[in-house]
Amino acid sequence: MLIKPKNKGLLEMFFATFIWGSIPLFSIWCALPSPVFVFFRVLFAFPFMLFYSLKKLGRKELFNVKPVLPLILSGIVLSLNWIFFFWAINITDIATAVVLYYFGPVFTIILAVIFLKEPLSKTLIVATITAFAGAFLTFAPSFKPGGSFFGVIIALLSGLLYGLLGFISKIATFNHSSIKITTYQIFISMFFTFPFVFFFHFALNLYVLLLLIVTGIVHTALALFLWYDSLNYIKVSISAVFSYLDPFFAIALGFVFLNQKPGLLQIAGGILITASGIIITLKESRN
Repeated sequence: MLIKPKNKGLLEMFFATFIWGSIPLFSIWCALPSPVFVFFRVLFAFPFMLFYSLKKLGRKELFNVKPVLPLILSGIVLSLNWIFFFWAINITDIATAVVLYYFGPVFTIILAVIFLKEPLSKTLIVATITAFAGAFLTFAPSFKPGGSFFGVIIALLSGLLYGLLGFISKIATFNHSSIKITTYQIFISMFFTFPFVFFFHFALNLYVLLLLIVTGIVHTALALFLWYDSLNYIKVSISAVFSYLDPFFAIALGFVFLNQKPGLLQIAGGILITASGIIITLKESRN
């Protein structure tokens, strides 16, 4: 029985978000410094992304990098974004890290309004206020005795960097395709994170190496392929809303495998931030 094109797209998007939702577990199981983890992730992902991009775009289009500055900046910010995110994963619970990470799209909107002069509608104002309320609720437990305030700050920084990445990537799309941008982001990230390998003490064994290969091939290359291929069958707005399954899967898997149970304030904060992200996504899709 053949799967309908739309259903195929939805299935691909579902598996892509599930795969991304599981990567915090792999970061914890590898127990590597976050810059080192990011380096090996992009190292194993790049050959597959390069092959996919060449097949999809062709050599001439892929190597046409002008203007190159947005590509370079987005690659650097991607590296910092992942470094701070996986750092947060290792020093606080998964729920806090992923909820604050998804605060990023709101920051993208703020930057777009300020620097690209995009209109700030009532809908976006409501979404922004909702997201800030969600972030505050997620922050709240860190002020209690035993709360990981530093971990929350690092998680929030990862979200802000995620927002900055979205802003720079948006500028890059004026001249480059999303596939090309992603490929160059991964390529630049290899060079940006490589020096960290010499500054951190870490140990590799067969178990960790296998986990790293999986994060590169499955969590990065395969998940991105599923994401881009799904866009051939479903609307971008639907895929963007689907992406908010990512934190749900991350929190659920953290509970199942690590017994990390999110608190009520974290759940409430996550719902508010997710709701604001979906509002922004639907608003953007109508423009």
